Amino acid sequence: MNRLLATCFAGLAILGYAESVLLTWNASPSPGVGGYRIYYGTSSQIYGFVTNAGPVLTQLVVLPHSGRWFFAATAVDTNGMESGFSNEAQWESKPAPPVMRGESWVRLTPVIARSTNLVNWEGVVGASAWLPATNAQEYFTTRQLVIERVQRADEP
Repeated sequence: MNRLLATCFAGLAILGYAESVLLTWNASPSPGVGGYRIYYGTSSQIYGFVTNAGPVLTQLVVLPHSGRWFFAATAVDTNGMESGFSNEAQWESKPAPPVMRGESWVRLTPVIARSTNLVNWEGVVGASAWLPATNAQEYFTTRQLVIERVQRADEP
């Protein structure tokens, strides 16, 4: 069962319908597989949700909210033994533009620079916001970023 799902999500197909995705995967090459479980969550390799897919190779997963989601599968043999996780797939739902008659809209997505050592920087994309545009050339800028101190759980 160790090499069971090395290519499980190689055939991954994801279709977004509101807050649900359709997952497909390749069958495990190991003998005696009785079914599959799909694990998913909002952090890589930390899955807060699981669903039993049974012996099929597709599963429609309804997500509790939008955002970035990570998925992995396991195979379960007929004795109830479960394999390790497959390779991970991810999907991010993006809000659709609003349909409004007579108005143009712009989508603002903040990008925040982040570094843990002040040398290697990465861009972190925040949640998008939709605003009505008042003319064909409208400009936006970030005036201020408020950073508040957050008490860690291990502090008194």
